Amino acid sequence: MSKKERIILWVVVGLLGVWLLVLTLMVAGELAAINAVLAGEPAASQSAVAGEPTPWWGGEAGAGQGSQSGPQVGIAGVRWLSDTLAMTVTVRSSGAGDLLYEPPVVVDEAGRVYPADGESLEAARYAFLDLVTRGQAQATLTFAGLPPEGARLTLVFNPDQQPGDLLSPRLEVPVPITAPPAVEATPTPEG
Repeated sequence: MSKKERIILWVVVGLLGVWLLVLTLMVAGELAAINAVLAGEPAASQSAVAGEPTPWWGGEAGAGQGSQSGPQVGIAGVRWLSDTLAMTVTVRSSGAGDLLYEPPVVVDEAGRVYPADGESLEAARYAFLDLVTRGQAQATLTFAGLPPEGARLTLVFNPDQQPGDLLSPRLEVPVPITAPPAVEATPTPEG
């Protein structure tokens, strides 16, 4: 091998070494960005305050919680039906978490828990399949029991999980305050 060939060989090896170094730094940066997203940290381009949920409805009543990388939930409507509470829930998701891993519950300020009805939960599971194809889903969940009038309610998805869980995140959504309709007394026939 001549001297000229050795120089060309060392230049090629040097360029390959620089290329591998640059490629390694790029991959390390991408992995750091992926870890930050998975850890729930906002990206540098986002204007969210750390620890603050980012509602996607703006400041409307019933705005849901969620981060840019996780599920975003909003309550589109609340109805009181005799001894049950029905909520229309809209979910947008860009994350991989399953909001219905555990049955959702409604909790009032006194700590009373109102469980979800099985039929509405099954219908919601089917409706949430739209998250995969459309990126948004809407379902009506029915909860057993009637909370006291004026109670502050919170809808809790996956109540026994941690908020940062990637597969089944706990998510709390404040329910807009609405009073149940006044129950009219039915007249009794006098006999």
